[in-house]
Amino acid sequence: MPTTFISLTNTLLRRLNEVELAESDFVGARGVQALAKDAVRASIAKINSAEFEWPFNAAENTQVLTQGVEEYSWPDFFKSAEWNSFQIQKDASVGTNTKALQFIERDHYYRSFRSADQDAGSGGLSIPDFVFPSHGNGYGVTPSPDKAYTIKFRYFITHSNLQATTDETRVPTIYDHVIIDGAMYHMYMFRDNAEAANIAMSQYMLGIKEMQTVLINKYQNVLDTRVNF
Repeated sequence: MPTTFISLTNTLLRRLNEVELAESDFVGARGVQALAKDAVRASIAKINSAEFEWPFNAAENTQVLTQGVEEYSWPDFFKSAEWNSFQIQKDASVGTNTKALQFIERDHYYRSFRSADQDAGSGGLSIPDFVFPSHGNGYGVTPSPDKAYTIKFRYFITHSNLQATTDETRVPTIYDHVIIDGAMYHMYMFRDNAEAANIAMSQYMLGIKEMQTVLINKYQNVLDTRVNF
């Protein structure tokens, strides 16, 4: 399981030989203890920004479409979509089986489908065949839905700031040391210890690269680029 906010903060405080926080004092922490909380948050934020598709940030969303409405907003904390994952769900009440939606660019939608969708108005046209990035923070489907179809898709979320003592980071526990290294950098910078801060940052970046190697860089196939003369 991921580690709680208070556990990470107290681990950091122990590394610095500072007084740990009790649960009753956590929310109202002041001074170096409050700075430790901020340092943990900053370290986790940088880890999350290092990759768009960390596996521990994977999520899935279900959306009931509105008749005659083509464009929808992303869920909270959205970061990036797996466009090939969009599916119409099987639903006997609207007469649909499971159906994959094909991705198209927004310009393609504008050229080929937008006018027909607009002319259809609130009645919609039919069951959607395509999904596209909307003009803004969301996605769209076309043809314009003529019933309340349900779609499901997968996406990746960004981080949300930890607040309560029991809030958990999504970063796996085996990488707690990476979070702490990043937090140590911020604490050393606060203490004007540039040498120690640089060492902590070096360890932090090595830890993130280790995470990328283990969690991201997985190759199922290798292409031989040699040319036979």
